[in-house]
Amino acid sequence: MKKNILFGLVFITGLTLAGVLAGCKKSDSGLAPYADNPQLSGLAIEKLSFRPKINWLGGYVSVLGINRGSKAALDSSLVWLVYVPGNNLHYPVQFGVLPSGAQDLTAKYGGKKSDSLFEDAQYTFWLMKEDAWNQLSTAADKNLTVDPSLSTSSVVVAGDSVRVTPMSLARTTENLDVFVNITSFESRGNLADITVIQPTTNNYPVIRWKIKQQGVTDSLISVAGLVEGNQYTPTGSKWEVWSVDSSSGKKVYGRNNVIAPPLLAGTKIPGTQTFVEFPAEGLKRNVDYYLWIANKSWDQQAYTRFTPNYAYVVFHTK
Repeated sequence: MKKNILFGLVFITGLTLAGVLAGCKKSDSGLAPYADNPQLSGLAIEKLSFRPKINWLGGYVSVLGINRGSKAALDSSLVWLVYVPGNNLHYPVQFGVLPSGAQDLTAKYGGKKSDSLFEDAQYTFWLMKEDAWNQLSTAADKNLTVDPSLSTSSVVVAGDSVRVTPMSLARTTENLDVFVNITSFESRGNLADITVIQPTTNNYPVIRWKIKQQGVTDSLISVAGLVEGNQYTPTGSKWEVWSVDSSSGKKVYGRNNVIAPPLLAGTKIPGTQTFVEFPAEGLKRNVDYYLWIANKSWDQQAYTRFTPNYAYVVFHTK
């Protein structure tokens, strides 16, 4: 009797294990194992990259499109259009890397493929299932929109736009923001009006100034510095460069005007010595900065808005 019971338990356990293994076997259909035809959602674009990875929820798709601007369309604003038949476009997809078995259809609709995306440019990313693509692949120049009120597999063409069920289309519009942005800009001081130009290829800003102090005609300066914070403090210094003159046999600092605009922060300038190196990573986000300049006639003591031959600018990054 015990042997029969033991045999029965082994037999049932074997059937259960076989069922679990069969359920875990990857489907040959190429579709993600989602039930009930889920909505495409969670379209996510990798941050801080000009060749971002693109990920999403709701199963595999057939089409990935990227347009310049706020419109999803089969038109000349396309910078990339990828097609894989049978909803076999798997996530994630990295911009510019053509997935296995995919076709690049960008040029077919008048678009021009980019090697990378661009700083501060707006892009619309969109995904489409094959059922909708089969109906819309000839709908050039129409704005593709998501309409949650439509039933599964529904597509409605109306004038210059197309409404598609969220089961078959997802889209998002984003401004590419890889480098820091400069806001809350405020220039003060007697010597000059200062402008800090927002970086677009790295986090090293370009500094320009226009002399305004009466009687000063030389646009060159002798000292430049950057402090973290909204006022000057020696302990907050993030960059400091002074002119240096050794002609007398000993070093004299800040008495030669040798620094010309425009000035790339962190640059090595002949005739100067850097006392605090500019941070290798450049400007940080969400920080107040105080950038100051002075010429050879500055008293090298006062750091106020009323100090002759001295000027500064306060700005914020985000």
